[in-house]
Parts: sequence; C-alpha cells; structure tokens
Amino acid sequence: MDVDDAIILTLTIWVVICSLLVKTVDVYVTLLLIGLLIVAEVAGNFIKPETKQGIKPAIYFLLFVFFVIVVRKVMEVLS
Repeated sequence: MDVDDAIILTLTIWVVICSLLVKTVDVYVTLLLIGLLIVAEVAGNFIKPETKQGIKPAIYFLLFVFFVIVVRKVMEVLS
C-alpha cells in the first residue's frame, strides 16, 4: 500500500465516521476541515507534490465554508 493510498483510506474512514455521528452540517464541515488539515500536516513530508496540490483546493474550499459558518453564527449572536 502506497502512502497516498493510506491517506485516501484515512480520509475516507474519517468522512464515514463523521457522517454517521454528526447531525448538523456545520459540525460536519468543521470536522472534515480539521481531519483534512491534520492529515495534510502529518503526511505532508511523505506524499507526492501532486497529491499536495490536489488537497489544497479542498482545504481552501472547506476554510471558506468554515468562514461562512463563523460569520453566520456571529450574526446570530449579534441579532
């Protein structure tokens, strides 16, 4: 098993566990972001540069969604 295969397997297991245990989309997206950031940081030295470039758009998209969630929650608190 290649390192890239192990990373994909780890992320797949994380997504399945999160989808089974979490009821709200906000928490689900946050947990996906945390898992992806952890895997990218821990395995960053062991994966191919092409795989790193493939993970970055997913991280940026989840960061944007997380930012939208935070802004929405702040607006709820302020109103």
